[in-house]
Amino acid sequence: MACCLYFFLRRRLPWPYAMAGMLLPALTAAGRYSYEARPYALVLAFAAVALVSWQAAAEGRRRALSLVGLGGALAAALACHPMAATLALPFLAGELARTARSRRVDLAVWCAFACATPILLALWQIETADRAAKYWRFSGTLQGHFAGTYLEMLRPAIAPLGCVLLLALVLLLREGRAAGRSQGMPSHEAAALWGFVLIPAAAVPLSVLAGHYFLRYSIACAIGLAGVSAVLLHWMGLRNRTAGRVAVAAVVAWFVIGQVYPGARRPDAGLKEVNTSEEIRPFLERMPSDAPVVICRGTSFVELEHYASPELASRLYYLTEPAVAAAIDGDVLFEVKEPVLAKVFPFRAHFEDYHAFIATHKRFYVIDPIRNIAKQYFEGHLSLGYRKMNDEFGYWEARPR
Repeated sequence: MACCLYFFLRRRLPWPYAMAGMLLPALTAAGRYSYEARPYALVLAFAAVALVSWQAAAEGRRRALSLVGLGGALAAALACHPMAATLALPFLAGELARTARSRRVDLAVWCAFACATPILLALWQIETADRAAKYWRFSGTLQGHFAGTYLEMLRPAIAPLGCVLLLALVLLLREGRAAGRSQGMPSHEAAALWGFVLIPAAAVPLSVLAGHYFLRYSIACAIGLAGVSAVLLHWMGLRNRTAGRVAVAAVVAWFVIGQVYPGARRPDAGLKEVNTSEEIRPFLERMPSDAPVVICRGTSFVELEHYASPELASRLYYLTEPAVAAAIDGDVLFEVKEPVLAKVFPFRAHFEDYHAFIATHKRFYVIDPIRNIAKQYFEGHLSLGYRKMNDEFGYWEARPR
C-alpha cells in the first residue's frame, strides 16, 4: 500500500512529499494492522493497487494491464472483507469527477468496476452472512462513530500533524514567496482522495446492517488522509520552502521513532486493546488443577487455547447457550459446537453446551463470569465463591445448586 501510494502521489508531487504521504498511514491507527492477523492490511494493499491502476488507466498508460489490475484489485479487496464495499465511494467519486471534466464516459473503466462486483455473490453465500445482525447489536450513534473514527485514526499522529498545522497557521499570518511550481493534483484524483477520507460516511451506516461498528471497518480512509496531507505539505512548501522541509522532516522523524521504539512506547501503543489472554494466562497456568476452568469471553478463550500449555488447554471450556447470549448482549458469535478452525487444526480446549456441562460437573472455576454464568447466578441456580491467588489474581469457584 505504501509503495502504491508513493507512485500515485509522485506523478503529481515532488518526491519528498510523496514519501511523506507514503509514511503517513503507518503513523495512524491503520499502522497496527500491518502486523495484526486480520484482513484489513490486505484491503489497504488492494485498495492502493486499484488506485494506481485507475490513475494509469485514466492516463492511458499500459491501459489493458491497468484495467485488469483495477478490476482484479477491487475484487480481491472484497474477497478479503465485505466492508471493502466502501471502496466504491472513492472510485465512484473520482470517476464521476473525471467524467464531468472530460464530458466522456470511459466505458472500459466502468466495466472494470463492474467486474469486481460478482465476488459479492460469493460473499452472500457465506453461511453466517444473512445472520450477521444476530451476532452484535449496533450501539452508539452514527455521528459519534463518524467523529470518533477520525479522532482514533489520527490520535497516534497528533505530534507530526500538530507541527504541520502550526506551520500552516504561521503561513496564514505571514505568507512567504512561492518556492516553485506544481502541475497540481487533477480534480478527479483529488475527488478520489477525498472519497477515501470520507469512507467512514459509508462504513458507519453500513455497519448498522452488520450489527456493530469497529474502527477497522473504515481503515481505508488512511489512504485519503495521507494523500490529502501530502498535498497540504506540498502547498506549504510552495509558499515557504523551509516550512515544507520542516513538515516533511517531522513526518519522517515520527515514522522512524514509531518503528524503533519498543512496542509499549510506540505512538500507537494506546490503541492496543487489552488482551486479557496475555494478562491471565500466567495465572491460569498456576491455578489449582483439580477442576475445569470456564472462560466466559470467547476471544480470550480462543487465544488461551492457542497459547496455553497442553495441560491448561485440556481444562479450558467455553459454555455455549445461544438464547441467553442473544438475549443479554446480542453476541452469539461463539455459541457454536466447535470452531471452524477445528476442522483443519487440532483444537485442544472444549466447546460444550452449558446445561450438559452442569449435569456432569458439580464444581468448576470461572474467569470473568458473564452471560449464562451470570444469569444462572442471579437466578439462584449457581453459587459463585470468589477466590484470590497470592499475586492478587481473582477468579470464582462455581457449584450448581
